[in-house]
Amino acid sequence: MDREVRTELYLTLLLLGADALLLRALEAMDDKELVADLRNWNEAKLLELKEWLPTMSGEQLEAVQQRVARYESLRRSLKRAA
Repeated sequence: MDREVRTELYLTLLLLGADALLLRALEAMDDKELVADLRNWNEAKLLELKEWLPTMSGEQLEAVQQRVARYESLRRSLKRAA
């Protein structure tokens, strides 16, 4: 990944309050390792969100359900395209 793109992505995630492990992955890994690490992080986060769904209600529940649905839809599209 282009160094400038990686830096801007890092700064964006930093401002959004991203997990420290995610930020360290952007700092230290080559592209192949980074993709694998990000994929693992995404899948772990998806499982975490799904575990928390029963504790949510109202707008928070709807927002997380939408994020999960968008993620799963995109992940399916990527698998079909591969």
